[in-house]
Amino acid sequence: FDVVPQLTAMVEDHSVDEIGLNPGAIHAMWTLAGLGVFDDRAVGKLDQETHLKASSALSKAAESHPSSGVRRNAFQVLPKDKLSGDLQLLSSMTLDADPQVNLARFLYLSEFPTNDSIGRYLSMQVLGGRISRDRWLTDAVTVAAAKHSLPFLKAVGVSKLAAGSASAINPSIVPLISRVAEHYARGGPADSVGSVLASFGDAQGPLADAIVNGLVRGWPKEKPAKLTEDDEKVLFALLPKLSTGARGSLVSLASRWGSKGLERYSAEISASLMATVQDATKTDSARASAARQLVDFRRSDAATAKSLLEMITPRTSPEFASGLMAAVAQTDSAEFGPHLVDGLRTLTPAVRAEAIRALIGRADWAMAFMNGVEAGKVRLEDLSLDQKQALSVHPNRTIASRAKALLAKGGGLPDADRQKVIDALSPIVLKSGDAAKGKILFTQQCAKCHRHGGEGGRVGPDLTGMAAHPKTELLMNILDPSRSVEGNFVSYTVATSDGRTFNGLLASESKTAIELLDTEGKSIKLLRDEIDELLASKKSLMPDGFEKQIPPEGMADLLEFLTQRGKFMPLDLRKVATVTSTKGMFFDKESSIERMDFRDWSPKTFEGVPFVLVDPEGDKVLNVVLLHSPNGQTPPKMPRSVSMPCNAPAKAIHLLSGVSGWGATGAESDPTVSMIVRLHYADGSVEDHPLRNGVEFADYIRRVDVPGSKFAFPLLGKQIRYLAVQPKRKDAIESIELVKGRDDTAPIVMAVTVELP
Repeated sequence: FDVVPQLTAMVEDHSVDEIGLNPGAIHAMWTLAGLGVFDDRAVGKLDQETHLKASSALSKAAESHPSSGVRRNAFQVLPKDKLSGDLQLLSSMTLDADPQVNLARFLYLSEFPTNDSIGRYLSMQVLGGRISRDRWLTDAVTVAAAKHSLPFLKAVGVSKLAAGSASAINPSIVPLISRVAEHYARGGPADSVGSVLASFGDAQGPLADAIVNGLVRGWPKEKPAKLTEDDEKVLFALLPKLSTGARGSLVSLASRWGSKGLERYSAEISASLMATVQDATKTDSARASAARQLVDFRRSDAATAKSLLEMITPRTSPEFASGLMAAVAQTDSAEFGPHLVDGLRTLTPAVRAEAIRALIGRADWAMAFMNGVEAGKVRLEDLSLDQKQALSVHPNRTIASRAKALLAKGGGLPDADRQKVIDALSPIVLKSGDAAKGKILFTQQCAKCHRHGGEGGRVGPDLTGMAAHPKTELLMNILDPSRSVEGNFVSYTVATSDGRTFNGLLASESKTAIELLDTEGKSIKLLRDEIDELLASKKSLMPDGFEKQIPPEGMADLLEFLTQRGKFMPLDLRKVATVTSTKGMFFDKESSIERMDFRDWSPKTFEGVPFVLVDPEGDKVLNVVLLHSPNGQTPPKMPRSVSMPCNAPAKAIHLLSGVSGWGATGAESDPTVSMIVRLHYADGSVEDHPLRNGVEFADYIRRVDVPGSKFAFPLLGKQIRYLAVQPKRKDAIESIELVKGRDDTAPIVMAVTVELP
């Protein structure tokens, strides 16, 4: 501890170098923290005056040091258990000029126990609106505000902005406030919720709605609240200031809380919503929104849902009809299922498909649907392939057994012996087809799930690079999709506590919720506390039986389209990709410095050559090839080679690559081999094309030009380059192998396109 005064003096030094840094102050702060000078570890080893002086120097550095790097590190070093003495963190309501300092400050405040001063400070920053322009600051403030949710929400409620005109409120802050309210409500704070509502006594429009909607989403089921007589009066006063939907939500929530005083408003709110639904002068979207709010308010009332269903007639616009069906599908009433089955015959095909999806998505309604089949009210032919599969593998065994029996009786189940189907169709469909007709079939049958040439859905694999695969392989994947299911495309079945069933890909998950992507490409978000069962299926989301959708000649046309080769043939990197480039690739997966992100992962063209990129879907999917290197944490685990099918002769092989970790920062006088493009010809011969560090390859970290490749695209300060390899022979190439050279670089490949002769 003898060095503490000298280290403190270094922290107090407010000079900066030519690039605005003071490394000495930063190292001194961390050293003092490591010695325990700022916390209880120094008790008895350091006199009080020295301790206070060091703490004061740290506090001043956090707020006023001219170096933003020092300010940011000061917030990372400051003790997280209490606001110390003269620390003026909350005295200034302005944000720092450097967003990284603000990020560190908000994360620092998120470490404290609930504090009224911090809650008020955060509310002022949010209501000021500046943080909403930055995604990361928004997330950091949300984390901090959630930690201090009670004082934060009360401060928002009593603010002048909340009581002022709705037009003065920045719309971007409303979702943030609602998320904080939801987080607060998940704790079931029965004793304090009255004080939150009381603070919003003078609030107007959007902010009051945001709080109420957050409370409704987050409040635990069957959890009463302790509402005093004054709290009941607050609820009464708050109602007129809310939108119709939020008003209905608050009445429903108050009923769950045990309030009796608001029950008389139920009929009034229902009538108001129904009047909006029936008002033909309103827009279709406004009427549909009112219908959803009405069902949400009267969720268990079959009569309400039935009255909305009866409004769907041949004269109803498609948008309004779809909105009404989406609304009635949310009712909890088991009695409504038979009404929906009876109403199917009057619905247009598009709305009928939505109704059937709702029917088979609930256990009790699925039974009503099968009763309708047996009674001749519904045809099994109305079910799509994926719906038939969903019923036959339903988590409710009774439903699954009954569905299989009905489907087998009606010829709705595909032949379980998929190889038998493949063998029977192969002689017919593997012949030449019409690629133009095949493209039409792809658009009609496949595009809702699959992309090709940059168009289509994202539920299944991108099929752009399928031309490199033989028709026999594609036919097997189409007719027997569950034979080999890629990890990213495993289907999940979710059963919820209210009897609903969902099937889809697991798009994302958090501690509190999951998101599925169904076969229509629609996102389904479910809270974990709603989930009874979550099962990974052994079946692909693409159902068996595609041969029932199109005739054999149509299958031949589709295969012809998927395997047609123009001038360029992009190769599929999904099965050989080794890392996700939107995470740190070399030392730390959380490092933003080590990432390569296009932001937009649609197909790219450089110098007339098209490239198809693998979309990392945020940071979930492996999307680039990173080869082995002894350096760092991740590269030593990478393979020394990967191989892609080609099955075609090539005039040139074009690569979005030419960069590596630990690559050259300029042209090298003695270049080493970073990667080899190895061509495996169909006759068994091999041809190597070595690519050298400092000639074709350079470092990825910034734009570095080398003579053997060209700068192609900037990636948030990083670079990806372009180069081409010309085969020496015109013979068919069976596969292209990317092989690590002998040096220590870690080469990266983002896309490969073969140019055909």
